[in-house]
Amino acid sequence: MYSPTITRRAIWVMLLCAAPWVSQAEETLSLKTSISLALDHNRMLAVAEEQAHAAQAQADAATGQLMPRLDLSTGVFRTNSPLNSFGTKLQQQSVTAADFNPALLNNPANINNYLTRLNLTMPLFAGGANWAARAAAQSQAQASVHQFHFHKQQLIYQTIAAYVQTRQALAQVEAQQHAVRAAKKRWNDAKALKKRGIAIESDVMDAHVYVLRNQVALAQAKAQYQDSLDNLSLVLGSTHLNAIRLAEPVIQFEPTTLDALLSQAYTNRADFLALQSHVEAANAGKRQVQADYYPHINFIATQEWNSDTFGLNNDNTTIGINLTMNLFAGGSSNAQTRAAEAKRIMASLQLENKRQQITNEIRQAWRSLDIAAQRLQSETEALNQTLESLRIKSLRQQQGLEKTSDLLDAQARADASKVAYIQAKYDYMIAKAALLLAAGTLHEGVVQ
Repeated sequence: MYSPTITRRAIWVMLLCAAPWVSQAEETLSLKTSISLALDHNRMLAVAEEQAHAAQAQADAATGQLMPRLDLSTGVFRTNSPLNSFGTKLQQQSVTAADFNPALLNNPANINNYLTRLNLTMPLFAGGANWAARAAAQSQAQASVHQFHFHKQQLIYQTIAAYVQTRQALAQVEAQQHAVRAAKKRWNDAKALKKRGIAIESDVMDAHVYVLRNQVALAQAKAQYQDSLDNLSLVLGSTHLNAIRLAEPVIQFEPTTLDALLSQAYTNRADFLALQSHVEAANAGKRQVQADYYPHINFIATQEWNSDTFGLNNDNTTIGINLTMNLFAGGSSNAQTRAAEAKRIMASLQLENKRQQITNEIRQAWRSLDIAAQRLQSETEALNQTLESLRIKSLRQQQGLEKTSDLLDAQARADASKVAYIQAKYDYMIAKAALLLAAGTLHEGVVQ
């Protein structure tokens, strides 16, 4: 049977195995594949998943407390205690008239007893404590599931951010490599113009300085790219990810309104749903504590076998009902009730605070996306204009109508515009993902 998880893991193994030569072969890692790898291998997401499993196991254990309990025990003892010796003979149904001899009663011989016991207990009434404990455990388990999904959404966002930042850093390297080539061309042009008597030595020196500065900027861009790769490796759960080719990320974002996002957030945000489950658990916890004021009734049934040799001989049966009731506990029950009520109030306050926090996050992410869109539009226009200005100044400089220093300034502005455009382009992608995360609608399907 086809398994997406196995397929993603196979891809991951192939990538790791290909690490020594992947940069030479220019293997391409897409954003969708990166998210799949992160979801399968990120260690902190695995921790959240195990926490959810543990919480569900606790809920199953609480359910088990409502069921009858059957215990089997077996053992052997040897005694010459007068009381225990005579009682053991009674249990073994082996008392004779000779055993009533005072001398034997006071100084009995050692006796062996193999005891096997089957004990059944069943809660009949506990003031609702067991049911409340089950409800609290189930709510905590549901909260853990919601927390896992929230961690998953956060991991998807972290993967998008890390991938986009790495792709941005790679684009910066490519842009800086172009800038170095352009700077060298300006330097060569300056030297050629100097030979023609159009430029002077200082123009050549300025152009050379510009080359040196761009080479340093290129080295910095490469270092930032390596840092981004290390961060991406951490998110993907890899010890190290060699330089590979990254596909251009695409994030699908359906146009909507701020009011629509706000209205949907409270049913989509997994962390908000987790807090709702915590409130339900706190309410159940209070009911569980209050059950201490009620009587507790249990049914008990015991079957025993006693013999001087191992085996199921000489059976006896005991059945009954046990009732216990808290009449006085030094105020501890009242104190536990107050503590449970305080926890319930705290959970409710945290829920309301989270509601306002989500509203603020969505509004802020909405404004950030709007600013990012405006900035991308502005930087796109600025890049077009600076490139056109550079083209015009370059033609004028070849004709001796423009100073080399002015041309280098135009080249620097064009290079800076490329950098700003790249940043704006990828910041806009991250802003999309941030808004989807704030609204609780971020999932694997939003990327291509």
